[in-house]
Amino acid sequence: MHPPSSRRLALVAGAALSVMPTVAVATESPSLQGPKAVRLPPQLTSVTQSVEALYAGDPAQLGVQAVDPQGSPLTFSWSASAGTLGAPVNGANSSSRSWTAPACLADGSAPVVATVSNGLGLSTSAAFEFSVVQDLYLDRQPAFAASGFTEIQGVTLTSQQTLRANPAWMPESPEYLVLPSDQRLTVSFVYESAGGSHALGYLYVDDLVATGFVDSQGNLRDSNANGIADLHEDLYNLAPPTGPQARAYIGVNRRCTRTFTSGGFTYSQPELASNSSCATAFSANQSLEDARPGSHPNVNIDVVGSLPPATPGTGHSDNGLFARIPNLLEPTHALNGNRGLGHLPFLLSDDDSDLSTYQQLGAVGDGSTASDGIPDYDVSAYDAHGLPRSVNPNPGISSYDRTVDLGVVQGGRELVFFLVVASAPSHVPDEGTVFPCLRKDPNGQCTLHLKSPISVFFSKAKWNLDQDPVGQAPAAARNLGCSYSELCNPAAPSTGACTVVGTTQSLCGWLDSDARVRLNTPNYGNINLPRTATVAPQSLSINMNMPHVMVGATDNWPGEVLMAFEDLNGGGDRDFNDVVFLLRSDPYGAVRSRVLSPADAGCAISHVYFEKQDTRDAATCDATSSIAYAVSTDCGSPTPTWHPVTFQGPQQYRILDVSSTPGHQLCWKATLAGGRSSTCQPTISNVDIGYESVPVTP
Repeated sequence: MHPPSSRRLALVAGAALSVMPTVAVATESPSLQGPKAVRLPPQLTSVTQSVEALYAGDPAQLGVQAVDPQGSPLTFSWSASAGTLGAPVNGANSSSRSWTAPACLADGSAPVVATVSNGLGLSTSAAFEFSVVQDLYLDRQPAFAASGFTEIQGVTLTSQQTLRANPAWMPESPEYLVLPSDQRLTVSFVYESAGGSHALGYLYVDDLVATGFVDSQGNLRDSNANGIADLHEDLYNLAPPTGPQARAYIGVNRRCTRTFTSGGFTYSQPELASNSSCATAFSANQSLEDARPGSHPNVNIDVVGSLPPATPGTGHSDNGLFARIPNLLEPTHALNGNRGLGHLPFLLSDDDSDLSTYQQLGAVGDGSTASDGIPDYDVSAYDAHGLPRSVNPNPGISSYDRTVDLGVVQGGRELVFFLVVASAPSHVPDEGTVFPCLRKDPNGQCTLHLKSPISVFFSKAKWNLDQDPVGQAPAAARNLGCSYSELCNPAAPSTGACTVVGTTQSLCGWLDSDARVRLNTPNYGNINLPRTATVAPQSLSINMNMPHVMVGATDNWPGEVLMAFEDLNGGGDRDFNDVVFLLRSDPYGAVRSRVLSPADAGCAISHVYFEKQDTRDAATCDATSSIAYAVSTDCGSPTPTWHPVTFQGPQQYRILDVSSTPGHQLCWKATLAGGRSSTCQPTISNVDIGYESVPVTP
């Protein structure tokens, strides 16, 4: 006995399929004599299937040919319960399509059906059986390329297609602060010992380049050619409201409209140096000591500005978001006409036993009498830029307010920190204090001084307004791990000095002993400062602008840097420890791959094979360095479930059972940490990752 003709076709074609014809019997008219006529369905003459077993995402070519016994026209249709069908190619007696395999199939599945129908409504179907190969060891990770990752932070994709952790941020000078890569940066308040009140902020140099304040080399520009740098002019809104030197007002409404003339130019009287009535505050040809280095002979200099009374009221203010911070240094806000370029992590650094700021000129009020390393205001009421929050995550003054997370700061973008200081200015160059200088002649002599209780000091010395009346190089040198002593003479260090480790050099100490004790507590990571030298470099400007910032690596952890300010115009006692902050950059690198499996919610990944090739140079990396891996099968989720990949001994591969957290979107991530070494750069050379999927049980 032979098998039916339809089954014979299936065997001849070599396909794993079944054929399902339909048959109909037609009833003759009662007036006709003879046997009943039989109407037959289409007959399949050829069924082709290019492959039965294939990998997920691979294509198969399918085809059918048929004839109709009655000679009626044929139509073809296809359906797929899994996988994806391509566009059909139909002829009068044939049809073909491609089919792309899904991530998985149950054993014995026939996911594709081709149906041919004739003009009588009768049809025959062929079902195509497939199996999707689950090869756990098939590598799904292509060669490393930027397009293959959703996150690359603190890591360089090298020309050799490896992933190398970037070195930690170790700035040697406050003059050039650039993170080597995108890194999370925090700033913590440490200590304050000064008579004024302060606010800490920072700028991006490229923002000032884009707005025309500085050139591509970071030099200040004077685009309206009136002798005052545009940055300084807009800090105090000095430009006249009309005429060839006019510049747009930084703010919403100008509080004072009075102008004055100096050196043949008209300027607006600065609001931050004017009382509440905006009374005249300009004096021409005042006999003042020359602020430049040297003997300081008296010279005739114009002066603009006044000091506030005990109760300043609305005076010495440019309104804005914060009345006593220059509008240009505020974060962008409607109250500064959306022209603020600054970021203000700390609005007040007071940490003392009273409830007042200097002559009520602080950006915010003093709300605490505790001297505890926490600023005396509710820091968390403002975001990392200084904007008021709609919801305060930690109301009240607490240890939460010690540190501000600046978020991820882009690598390669130069930062310039600044300190806004409210204090009484003085001009006694022989004692190291001078008024800020707005305009200088070609020889560097100041021709227009500013007298204002609001001063701004930048970490980039050539941007500062005050001149260095001493002119020594460096401006100051201190021993980082030695306590500051007023008895120590920096010119001839002896009493109160300490020897720099590894040398015979003695230097006066830098930070107050209370600040060093505070750093060596759990709040700051128990920092014990090394006895290394740190300097405030002399400004390279021909005008001898005074530097105001000193930085020093803690030697506690890579990317951890102390930054302290001198808050007197001209340098004063040059202790460079009036306000102290701790900067911490996240020195680790992180990468996360894109999804490496097809999108098929009908499948769940059950097992993952992970193999890695990485290195940590023994010459630069110690036991604190590491590379940690993890995989996830639900990478489309906002909060993926990560499975750590751990290796035993020298083993470089693992097979993980991930069936407890079923998902179909596979990816991996790695964290590369250099540990305590600032030069360690862990490197990933290659990753092989494979998986097995099973159908999702309804």
